[in-house]
Amino acid sequence: MKLRYVSLTSLVMAAAIVSSTAAPQPISAEAKNKQHVKENMSFEEIHTQLLNHKPNAPLMITAHRGQWREYPENSIAAINEAIRDGAEIVEIDVRLTADGVPVLMHDDTVDRTTDGEGKVSDYTLEEIKELRLKENLGGEDAALTEYKVPTLREAMLAAKGHAIVNLDKGWNIREEMYDVLVDTDTVDHGLFKGSPNVEEAAKFMAEDPDILYMHIINDDSADTVDAFPGRQPVAYEVVFDELTDPQVQPEKVRQIQENSRVFMNVMWDGLAYTYTDEASLRDDKLGWKAVEKLGATIMQTDNVEALNYWRNGGNMKFWNVQQGNRTIKVQAEDYVTYSDADSNSCDESAKDGIDVCNIDGAIVVSDNKEGEWAKYKVNVQKSGMYQVSGRLSAAGAPEGTVSLYWGDGESIENIDIKNTTHNRAFEMQDWGSRYFEKGTHTIMVDVTDSGSYHLDYIQFDLER
Repeated sequence: MKLRYVSLTSLVMAAAIVSSTAAPQPISAEAKNKQHVKENMSFEEIHTQLLNHKPNAPLMITAHRGQWREYPENSIAAINEAIRDGAEIVEIDVRLTADGVPVLMHDDTVDRTTDGEGKVSDYTLEEIKELRLKENLGGEDAALTEYKVPTLREAMLAAKGHAIVNLDKGWNIREEMYDVLVDTDTVDHGLFKGSPNVEEAAKFMAEDPDILYMHIINDDSADTVDAFPGRQPVAYEVVFDELTDPQVQPEKVRQIQENSRVFMNVMWDGLAYTYTDEASLRDDKLGWKAVEKLGATIMQTDNVEALNYWRNGGNMKFWNVQQGNRTIKVQAEDYVTYSDADSNSCDESAKDGIDVCNIDGAIVVSDNKEGEWAKYKVNVQKSGMYQVSGRLSAAGAPEGTVSLYWGDGESIENIDIKNTTHNRAFEMQDWGSRYFEKGTHTIMVDVTDSGSYHLDYIQFDLER
């Protein structure tokens, strides 16, 4: 994955008032003509939908490692929440324990996501069940949770009757996974995937007509499309980092659509060019809409709720805001003036000294040093008490503190930046409340303790 860091040297923003005087989630005219996935579909409907490979087939959502924003990645709770949030497909990662039991774990070690150390393959099932999962995407400083490492059997039973399960990391243990699916009567729920040679994949599909297989293609394997004898893959996972890559050319995509769905990833840069979840939150034409126009009918995402909202016709301008001039967003890069301690280390800023970076589509200010500050203008349309929040990411703890000064002698001082478990795991953090009269206000964001967090924007929500 490519992370182009932004130094949070100056926390500056020019206020953009988000107003939606009509409905809080307006539907665009274009969206009204889209085919939509029905809410609360039965599993039979989801399965039938997966087999629909028409170019205008309703978009299906795959939740990457489940809903890790609320629960530990690859946990049963994350699987269940992803389904509740609108995903028809849940992606999990599967590895074998020392005694040959398939369990859910992305890495080949347990270090990042649990309180243990060492390779998954060195733990017996009994031993790995003693470990506790860390919150969200884990990491050295992530808090421990009550959740345990699930077996594939437990995961399939949780998803049974509710969702397709995208089986990642497991092509080399496909027979062991298949045995679990047979045992749980979920062969038609499992989506096997890999990039083996065509003969190997075709042989596996021939073992059982209920097996669902997705073939991964990149620059070097685009010519495998239509090379399968007999049964075709239910989908092709198309990975590309340039729009000139052969596997994403219109003719190749049309070739895929003759027999299969087109699956694309939007979690970070380089999976589908620069079309990402974070870019989509800024403008859908920079992400999801662009990927859809390329022919994707399945998207794998790290932001299930937002993608589901957009898929059902929501305008991203109104995502996560209140209607009626009750929410104000101030982008971190839209500063009025600043004081910075080092030179600009990012490519996104046109102004020296301000480290404005692009982290997989999120335009942020990073690398905050103690003593740096930035001032912003905030245009308040309605007087009242506002909740103040910062949308940011931080891959560790502690990650520094900031203070907010309002220009009238009032302040909120030494706000702790909380660990979000990954640089790409942006979240809203509560920074307190204060009363604003209608009019233009100046806010100074002062870095009172250095940190490696990434600030996207400051948001003001009218409480009363």
